[in-house]
Amino acid sequence: MPDNAHVLPFDPWHPIPNPPAASYSLSLSMHISPYEYTNWRDETISWKTTCYLHAGLNPTDTYKVRGERVLDFLSKVCATNMEHFEVGRIKHGLCLDEQGRVLTDGVMMRTADDEVTTYWMVPILNFYLDTKYGEEYGVTGELVTNEVFLFQIGGPVSLDVIEAATGEDFHDLKHLRYRDSTICGYPVQICRVGMAGTLAYEVHGAIQNAHEIYAKLWEVGQPLGMRRLGSHCYPMNHAENGFPQLKVHFLEPRTQIEGLMEYLQTTPGMEFQIMTCNENGFILDGSAADDRTAFFHNPYEFGWGRMIHLDHDFIGREAAERIAADPGTRRIVTYEWNADDIAEVFASQFRGTGEEPFKPIESPSDVEFWMSPFVHHDYVLDDEGNIIGTSFGRQNACYFQRMISIGCVDPAFAAEGSEVYIMWGNPGQRQKKIRAKIARYPYNNVMRSDSTDLSKL
Repeated sequence: MPDNAHVLPFDPWHPIPNPPAASYSLSLSMHISPYEYTNWRDETISWKTTCYLHAGLNPTDTYKVRGERVLDFLSKVCATNMEHFEVGRIKHGLCLDEQGRVLTDGVMMRTADDEVTTYWMVPILNFYLDTKYGEEYGVTGELVTNEVFLFQIGGPVSLDVIEAATGEDFHDLKHLRYRDSTICGYPVQICRVGMAGTLAYEVHGAIQNAHEIYAKLWEVGQPLGMRRLGSHCYPMNHAENGFPQLKVHFLEPRTQIEGLMEYLQTTPGMEFQIMTCNENGFILDGSAADDRTAFFHNPYEFGWGRMIHLDHDFIGREAAERIAADPGTRRIVTYEWNADDIAEVFASQFRGTGEEPFKPIESPSDVEFWMSPFVHHDYVLDDEGNIIGTSFGRQNACYFQRMISIGCVDPAFAAEGSEVYIMWGNPGQRQKKIRAKIARYPYNNVMRSDSTDLSKL
């Protein structure tokens, strides 16, 4: 094994174990991703006290769209408002189906006047470009997934890590902006964006330089208390940040898009996408598991309506307009679970009464990134047992000493402090109504990136 293997985000020498070793998970894209480096508590606390270094999103689906009318094309296929999208800016890319449901979402970076680089929006963008709108708008696309890397650094000291690695001052870089720089003499892009909610950055660059740059980030980060983030706790930063993640917290109705699966089956290099686009390949878990439609969601339920302008034509616009005008549209919230009810569920495993125990609550989270085919939704009830929403799994937010989940609830119950019940247990199992209250959203309130004034650091 190479001498520096212990600091690499992925060691190509290492054989794929069969089955995978306990400390690793085998991703859907068939690379080995470390499951834990220290332990999930230590790693999750890092983004509130120091910072983490995460390489587990590699290879990241990266697709470049080019052409003089690149923004016109994206305005047609994305619900995202494209105004004020100048070079150096980052936007949340969002595509809907004709029913107004989230079809995909990811990151878009304006990397040139005639170019936008997108992340995690394959295969929806290339499907629309190749089969419908590419010729009309005069745009071309290039899949560069295997040519680039993406590292994430999230937590209060992440700015110190970036400045130590680059030797530059980044106090002036605003939220959702990026700037060119160098690390180890190699060109990189420093992006002020992240999923932990706290101050966070991403480092983008060419794949051939990935190992050396990773080693540099780890070298300067260790004296600051940096931790490496494994795949076990990676989804937990999304929930604490109040940012639902596709295939972790919800599904996309991609098999219902006419021609998409046929396109994937006849386009070279799309084998991985065939697997991940088929929502029928995911196992539904939780008390809502009998209703697959409950796992599809629209952007207004997630609070993403603020990025949509209804003054132009885009796929799903008519449905989006109806949803936006509906006062009954559910709202995303944080649920804080009752500790005594959680203890009752746990204790049921050990009473020896012969009665069926409740579904266990013992792992730190009900969602696993890459490793698990399960997507978890529980029904949320009012005092009378009426279904008023859903909860997307749950997790131990150990820094805050609470069990939390995110989910969508009827507006009448969305106010902070409202009391609800989460129906715990799959259909056909013994179930328990767990008391919960609506808590602050987003839950993580430590040095948030979108509001932190770096000039005071």
